[in-house]
Amino acid sequence: MSGVLTLAATVAAAAGAVAAYRFIDRRQQQFGDMLQRARGQKKPSKIIDCERDPETGVYRQRR
Repeated sequence: MSGVLTLAATVAAAAGAVAAYRFIDRRQQQFGDMLQRARGQKKPSKIIDCERDPETGVYRQRR
């Protein structure tokens, strides 16, 4: 039974690590895009600017 629990814990840890990596990568990419637009290094896309979310205080792309 301990082998099954070890396998389940390993799979859960791997899934959590993948989810954390994707979350961090997505946040880093959004922030990098916002900085490039602010510096004028990146041509404007369909999104004109960013707006601040009143609940969290985080700047997100205006849609």
